[in-house]
Amino acid sequence: MTATYFQETTATLREFLPNLIEEMERRVPYASVVVLSTSKTHIGVDLNKESIEPNEPIVGAVITVYDGQRLWEYGTHDFSRDNLYRRAMQLVEQALPVKNGLALQLGEKREGHFTSQAVRRPEDVSLLEKLELCKERLAFTKSLDPRLSNAIVNYTEIREQKLFVDRNTRVSQDLTRLAMNSLLFATDGATQEWDMAFASASGGFERLHLRDEQLVLAKDNAIQLLNAERIAPGLYDCITTPAISGLIAHEAFGHGTEVDMFLKDRAKGREYLNRQVAATCVSMYDDPTVEGAYGSHFIDDQGHQATRTTIIENGILKQGIGDLYSTSLMQLPRTSNGRRESYLRKAYSRMTNTYFGQGAHTLDEMMADVQQGVYLESGESGMEDPKGWGIQCTVHLGREIKAGKFTGKIYKSLGLTGYVPDLLQSISMVGNDFHLGAGTCGKGHKEWVPVTDGGPHLRLKGRLG
Repeated sequence: MTATYFQETTATLREFLPNLIEEMERRVPYASVVVLSTSKTHIGVDLNKESIEPNEPIVGAVITVYDGQRLWEYGTHDFSRDNLYRRAMQLVEQALPVKNGLALQLGEKREGHFTSQAVRRPEDVSLLEKLELCKERLAFTKSLDPRLSNAIVNYTEIREQKLFVDRNTRVSQDLTRLAMNSLLFATDGATQEWDMAFASASGGFERLHLRDEQLVLAKDNAIQLLNAERIAPGLYDCITTPAISGLIAHEAFGHGTEVDMFLKDRAKGREYLNRQVAATCVSMYDDPTVEGAYGSHFIDDQGHQATRTTIIENGILKQGIGDLYSTSLMQLPRTSNGRRESYLRKAYSRMTNTYFGQGAHTLDEMMADVQQGVYLESGESGMEDPKGWGIQCTVHLGREIKAGKFTGKIYKSLGLTGYVPDLLQSISMVGNDFHLGAGTCGKGHKEWVPVTDGGPHLRLKGRLG
């Protein structure tokens, strides 16, 4: 299905679906329909090959019915009016309305179409130009140092189109997300190490820049890692880059404040709402409204308009991030975090752009009185236990600090572990800089959605090993 066909189809459905919703709600308390299309293009180049992989769009509709207690859903790729009507009526027949059931938080009436401002829409840029950009970045990378044994440049483009209709809502979105990375491998003849440079954006093609200085830094890091050591386990004064700050935000209070985890009693954060969980200098947000960020959106997959959620304010856990169903049943404020991997999946409470707020300190001020510590520079992965509130982050590279200066000593593959409140309450300084980095987040081992995380530099106490 082409993007043009999808647009023509949703234009027709925009007029048909409100009537269908009205008929469904004669028999059930609530009904909605969301129509989703996700298309993806991947380009990869390395020293031996080039590839362009445009994927077929995943296109379908989800019909939802609420009976006062539970949600009933049906997904279909057939957009014909006859099919949608038949499936909707079958779903209504299955649902048995619950008398005096809990009402859902539908919000105010809203209507409109949302799309990013773009000088050059990515879908108007030729595949050849995108391939040539990847090849140019590869050539620049390989020219940096003869010790680079290989480099891989990847470009990913995801176009997401959606239409959501319920009794209060008739909204649509057309949003394209862009990501580009270069994976560099260095060798000394005996061992091999790697590092990565990454850029991301949403909206116009002009927003995506994988800069020369990022590639130079990744080259330097890969080469320095050839002589890196493993750190002795212990508690250290740490300074985290925005990349590691974001990894902590994502793992510590991303999944741990997803309200559907509260509903299932799988997150300890539920017990700490309106209680102190971090140092008073710490604030944290989930904000899909950040202009041009990879994890941003205008509406979530349940039609809720994007707004910023304050998760932590001055150390106090203020609010979780939720979907329509879980926030309604928990009687918590609804947020724009109801997201689906595709029309084949249900909506869960999911992160968008999750980050620490800025503070007042410069990096020099953070470094000044560190007698012995570690600068945690780039991350690999992380995981958490929302029920027990444990966290573990794998840090790719760390730099030794002594007497406020870098010594030149490099550590590799560090593990940062701890109990979330202990880690967040150890934060003593928050930087005045800010950066977001993109990724893809799963709910457990599945349900993948695009996100970003980040923030400023942080100074904290970290248990490393």
